[in-house]
Amino acid sequence: MLKRIGVVTSGGDAPGMNAAIRAVVRTAYPKGLQVYGFLRGYEGLINNSFMRLDPRAVGGIIHLGGTILRTIRCPEFRTRKGIKKAAETLEKNRIDGLVVIGGNGSFRGAYALSKQTDTAIVGVPATIDNDVYGTEETIGFDTAVNTAVSEIDKIRDTAVSHERVFIVEVMGRKRGFLALTVGLTVGAENILVPELGFNADEICNDILESIKKGKRSSIIVAAEGVKGTRKLAKQIHKRTGCEVRLTVLGHVQRGGHPTARSRMLACLFGEKAVETLLNKEEDKIICINRNQLTTLSLKETVKHEKPLNTELLELAKRLAV
Repeated sequence: MLKRIGVVTSGGDAPGMNAAIRAVVRTAYPKGLQVYGFLRGYEGLINNSFMRLDPRAVGGIIHLGGTILRTIRCPEFRTRKGIKKAAETLEKNRIDGLVVIGGNGSFRGAYALSKQTDTAIVGVPATIDNDVYGTEETIGFDTAVNTAVSEIDKIRDTAVSHERVFIVEVMGRKRGFLALTVGLTVGAENILVPELGFNADEICNDILESIKKGKRSSIIVAAEGVKGTRKLAKQIHKRTGCEVRLTVLGHVQRGGHPTARSRMLACLFGEKAVETLLNKEEDKIICINRNQLTTLSLKETVKHEKPLNTELLELAKRLAV
């Protein structure tokens, strides 16, 4: 019988994690469940560091970025010894269910832990990368997109005024979902993603064609995982004569108040996570597809890679004439 559940935020922080913690606690408490918030990601499970959470403890956090439970990278959790310690902590505290709020790395850790414990585990996708297989969207993605769009709109003003080319780097070390959505919605002339790389000659030719049409500025949105952007800037200047500036948006994309969309997903995912545990489902993640909440096994999500919609790249290209 489900009596005690744990909640942990792991990996990179994402706006809306606090709203998800709040939803888990305030769904669980009326059901008679005790909630333990493990601190600093998986390190809290290894070191048995936690705080008791009740409805008042999560008051006033729905609008806050970051995570009140904090999160760090935990190399020890990648070892058998670390996972064993985490399993022992769950057993020691008689934790019947564990809600893991995080992204792909967090879910790989959760899947490894699930093999060492009888505690039921449910994952809540929260990452600005939006790269979790099985769900169309993750908590925090919409906020990061809107943050980047707001900043690039300002950069566009300068690009037009000075007739420059700006290469704007957004987050995304391995995947290009953020760059793709941001690039499309700011009207970028080119979008560079790690999955496909780029052809410098084609980009230079695009800029030259734009100049012939009367355009005097361009925005190129690149994911941080794309290599060679500094070299590309030099090539563009040499080939086209345009001034080129490289701007890195950085960690501003992780912080800030979550948007209404990110808060909504957090509320829905958090409630669904508790319901999934109460229904005696285990080793699942919460997903949203076509506005319907579903679940998928942890094994499935960690074994597959979410496909990038390259048709959106083509659409962005057509609209940037």
